[in-house]
Amino acid sequence: MVHTTELSFELSEDKTIVSSEVSYYQNPNLKNKSNFLFLNGVDLELISILINGVEPNYKLVKDGLELSDLSAEFVLKINTRIHPEKNTSLNGLYQSSGNFCTQCEAHGFRQITYYLDRPDVLSVFTTHIKADFKRYPVLLSNGNLIESKPGEVTWHDPSLKPCYLFALVAGDFAVLEDAYTTLSGNEVALKIYVEAHNIDKTQFAMDSLKRSFAWDEQRFGLEYDLDVYMIVAVDDFNMGAMENKGLNIFNSTYVLANPETATDKDFINVEAVIGHEYFHNWTGNRVTCQDWFQLSLKEGLTVFRDQEFTSDLHSRSIKRIEDVNGLRTFQFAEDAGPMKHPVRPESYIEMNNFYTFTVYEKGAEVIRMIHTFLGEDGFQKGMKLYFERHDGQAVTIDNFISAMNDANDFNFDAFMTWYSQPGTPEVEIKTNYNVDSHSYCVTIKQLGEHTYYLPIRYGLLNDQGGEVDQGVLVLSERKQSYHFNNLEHEPTPSWLRGFSAPIKLKSDLTLAQRIFLIENDTDSFSRWDNVQELWLLLILKPDQIDETSLFDALENILNNVQDPSLVCEMITLPSERFIHLRVDEIDVVEVKRKREAVIDQLINRFGSLFLNIYTNLNGDDDHELTPEAVGARSLKNICLYYLTKAGKFELAYDQFNNANCMSDRLSSFNALLSVNNPYKDKAIEKFFETYKKDVQVMDKWFSAQSLSPMMSVNGIRQLMKHELFSFNTPNRLRSVVGGFTQNFVQFHNQEGYELLTEVIIKLNGSNPQIGARLVSIYNHWKRYTPELRDLQKQQLESILAIDDLSNDIFEIVHSALK
Repeated sequence: MVHTTELSFELSEDKTIVSSEVSYYQNPNLKNKSNFLFLNGVDLELISILINGVEPNYKLVKDGLELSDLSAEFVLKINTRIHPEKNTSLNGLYQSSGNFCTQCEAHGFRQITYYLDRPDVLSVFTTHIKADFKRYPVLLSNGNLIESKPGEVTWHDPSLKPCYLFALVAGDFAVLEDAYTTLSGNEVALKIYVEAHNIDKTQFAMDSLKRSFAWDEQRFGLEYDLDVYMIVAVDDFNMGAMENKGLNIFNSTYVLANPETATDKDFINVEAVIGHEYFHNWTGNRVTCQDWFQLSLKEGLTVFRDQEFTSDLHSRSIKRIEDVNGLRTFQFAEDAGPMKHPVRPESYIEMNNFYTFTVYEKGAEVIRMIHTFLGEDGFQKGMKLYFERHDGQAVTIDNFISAMNDANDFNFDAFMTWYSQPGTPEVEIKTNYNVDSHSYCVTIKQLGEHTYYLPIRYGLLNDQGGEVDQGVLVLSERKQSYHFNNLEHEPTPSWLRGFSAPIKLKSDLTLAQRIFLIENDTDSFSRWDNVQELWLLLILKPDQIDETSLFDALENILNNVQDPSLVCEMITLPSERFIHLRVDEIDVVEVKRKREAVIDQLINRFGSLFLNIYTNLNGDDDHELTPEAVGARSLKNICLYYLTKAGKFELAYDQFNNANCMSDRLSSFNALLSVNNPYKDKAIEKFFETYKKDVQVMDKWFSAQSLSPMMSVNGIRQLMKHELFSFNTPNRLRSVVGGFTQNFVQFHNQEGYELLTEVIIKLNGSNPQIGARLVSIYNHWKRYTPELRDLQKQQLESILAIDDLSNDIFEIVHSALK
């Protein structure tokens, strides 16, 4: 165990010297005591090592340092040399645009110095930093600044924390400063550091940070505990952001935003990610994970909290629809693939591979079910007890559940299957109405191997659309029946409202009932969910659906728009990627053809109506971020997309030239790139000339081209030769190569696969974490048509055969082939 950790950094252009002085002590609770200690360390040059002033018995081994003949307590001093300037993995200490920054979760700290790199080893950290003041005037670390002079600072963090939360930043930054006074009257200095040319795009992030402080106080009663809260934005970052105590390091994408350069979705994402990292101060930092198998303890819980934050500040129904759409598209696919795992994984080869949709998004759904069972008051009682018991500790998911149990006298034992079993549960609902007794019987059956404890939120509607009953059915057995009496007529049931459980639901709803719900249900999620099912039916099995009835219902909705955001979601078809999950064998060309055929039907039926809606909504825009304004823009722009597909290219080009916000400009740009037209190349050139100095907007420019149906493998290779393309910048690589992998018809061929494999092999030696993310695109190779199946298998085998394959990539490829 560790009492204190004192770190000293001497930063320079060609090397960095790290000196650590760590006070270790033997855990008094150990039954089998040992005088041996293993410290993690990767790519370190050991300069010197002393224990209590004397060189100890030690041995350098792969991935670490062995120490023997140790006393129960000692002070270990180690000097190491590292090379951040050569570190392309973007883990540990590395350079981004000439500035130093760190990423230590999950195992990055071992690339800085030899240490017990485990989340349950907590210590008080003091950090000294020396650097050339002219090149690096800003020197930051966790905690409070206790000593400062040009080129030399000392930071002290009084909170116990694991080393994965350590952070260091050094560089030439501009800063936006503000302050927040907590409920108890403490003033916190707020600082956002960015490169000087981006300072005009930081005010929204600052406002979002203050909203995060206020929301966590109001909703959860949680206050911040240090004198300063800092955010640093860098372009080169593998993830979205990192919650290091008091010093969050962000991917610039999730900090920089103004109406000229950021879309509505960008703004809401910036606010959500800033909130997410701030909320980690309690759910992740002050109470952290005992081991990495408990990752969802902090991530699933904090995703739930940031989802609620966005829902409370914006449109709750649209946020829910977006989250569920993402869960079904990505997490359900993960559950159906070779890397499926429980919310609490049982093993891993490379921890970075378990920062997954299952741990994050499904983990959040599990927390949401707990909230549904307990209600807001009960959930808050459980949270309060959790913090009272475990503040300053590294704990487990079981500790969290125990707090929820004990605070509410609620037994969650049967619920724990959600944490231990992989896969998506399937549930079937059948109904029967007895005309004579006026009773309605609902039988619910779990179809899979395991029995889950889950809530099904429901409503029963009469012929006029009024609710005759609503509530939550608790399913705890393989098969259960529920009876509703004294119903004059057979009701239309609305199942799984708000997506109350992360399951696949089969029901005996008729086509007529689904159309009735689309028009009449009071639950927005149910309306969207039912129309998505009918879109899938029209795309995949058109002979089984009455297209006229569906379009008549949609016409009524389009003629009487009450919630533009909801209407936009309802007339947006399921993505090709989602449709792939609903077919037995993936034929990318056939899926696209069928989806495009339904788009043509939409255009033929509603072309004039789309034009009327577009014209009415296309007025002066002050770019407010209210749900109403965001909804109006979203509905206007989905109509523009369909109108452009219908050949009204001038309309899209006019909006592109005259838009006064990025939401409208990018929507028209994407529309012009979705189909061949005389304005496409002009728009590409003008977009580039206007925004070529803006990194984040250029990511959008690259991504839009990568996703264009006219893009080819050769076109992608040309984009990768562009002066603004950088292989070592994750965002740019994701926008070009990652984007192209979602351009299914153009990517899924031998040339596309060979390009991706070249990229993955190159990343194996530079940034295997990003390489692993990209290689997972091959995870579902067995579900494709025979020709594509064989081609993907060949690529997996060729990757597996390369020398020195990283654990990140090996684990994904090996699992896919197995």
